[in-house]
Amino acid sequence: MSTNSNALQTIISGSYRKHFDEMLALKRALVTESVLVTAPVSDIVVNVGEEFALLDEDPIEDPRALQDSIFAMIRRSSFLVLANVDGYLGTAATMEVGYAIAQGLQILTLEPMNDPNIAGYTRTLSEVFPQIRSRFEAELQVVRELTHNEAIVR
Repeated sequence: MSTNSNALQTIISGSYRKHFDEMLALKRALVTESVLVTAPVSDIVVNVGEEFALLDEDPIEDPRALQDSIFAMIRRSSFLVLANVDGYLGTAATMEVGYAIAQGLQILTLEPMNDPNIAGYTRTLSEVFPQIRSRFEAELQVVRELTHNEAIVR
């Protein structure tokens, strides 16, 4: 896959265990805004029920090496997107936010940030992409229907 070096590029940080559907919907919505989303890398969790989520297209399975690859993707990103659904921010996402701040990246959040220590470094996605919320809601419905249909097939 060739990429345009001038294109906006990001990863989505959030809870793969609690809010993966929302992260996928957000990815789909960002793609409609011509943003290249490099993580999550796919839409299939292969180790359901495990504490550390692995996706079918993750290049490695070691948690530290995988996290290091996420850090590398953050360094190549134009900004970091945070899927802070219902204000939730897990440990790994918090670490990724801190890393992005240290890299000088702008952090765009799905919902306003509640934590005053992080809030000063963030803006909501809708401030930058005014249509993102409605696109996200529409994509979330599609993702949930796909997930439901896949569960029925199994």
